[in-house]
Amino acid sequence: MENDLEKLILSNVEDNIGYIIFNRPKQLNAFNVTLAEKFIDIMELFSKDKTVRAVVIKGVGKIFSSGGDIKSMMSMVQEGKDRAEYFRAPLDTFNKMILSIKDIPKPVLAAVHGAVAGVAFNLMLACDLKIATEETLFTQAFIKLGLSPDGGGTYFLQKLVGYSRACELTMLPTEINAKIALNWGLINWVVPTDIFEKEIKNIADKLANSPTSAIGRTKFLLNRVERTFLSEQLEAERLMQIENAATDNFEEGLKAFIEKRPAKFNNCNPKFFGAGACP
Repeated sequence: MENDLEKLILSNVEDNIGYIIFNRPKQLNAFNVTLAEKFIDIMELFSKDKTVRAVVIKGVGKIFSSGGDIKSMMSMVQEGKDRAEYFRAPLDTFNKMILSIKDIPKPVLAAVHGAVAGVAFNLMLACDLKIATEETLFTQAFIKLGLSPDGGGTYFLQKLVGYSRACELTMLPTEINAKIALNWGLINWVVPTDIFEKEIKNIADKLANSPTSAIGRTKFLLNRVERTFLSEQLEAERLMQIENAATDNFEEGLKAFIEKRPAKFNNCNPKFFGAGACP
């Protein structure tokens, strides 16, 4: 079983830097529960390991991550399983991934490339620092599947870019390039691909050679004011996503994505508009 887990995520420690590397390139590093559980385990080990003074999160292959595992979602729908039930465990585990980044008393650098979508976008936002290659594209993507953001997206985006841009990113959803992401304050650095690895190491080395205890306390103070709200918002996102999963719009969004066609969503929403809104 451990070998299977290692295939999903690679980890190592080098020069006081702990690396977590998503390793599902054929699945575009899509997140599933097993990957999330392994991520949390590694973060816990890195938190306790005194030799680890900084953490870098990366992805193998063409892109950093496509977000949630859409093929697994589609299989669940085709098998007639309870869609709402399917989301309960994964979202709870994904939320723990986000909180593990916030909880570790060490700096975390997200090093992204290619594309960053859905919950992977929000995992990146949870990191303390972010570096991207010039060609990287960013998209929330949830609405295309008939879903609302999870993984802290509604919390981080408003905090970083304000309400209007958060709406643009999540409701349309607007895909943005690395230059815009930098200008909007979603990431810290944009670099050419040929020096990407070098710059990751340079930044991580600076963090690893800084006073870890002082950085840990700085991180605690920076996150202290709104931390309780984040926990509450993660739970609210999880509950809304479970409700989304029970709708026909979610199934249509999955089918449209797999079939590479525009989705035909309906406007049925009895929770917010009353039972009469649904045919």
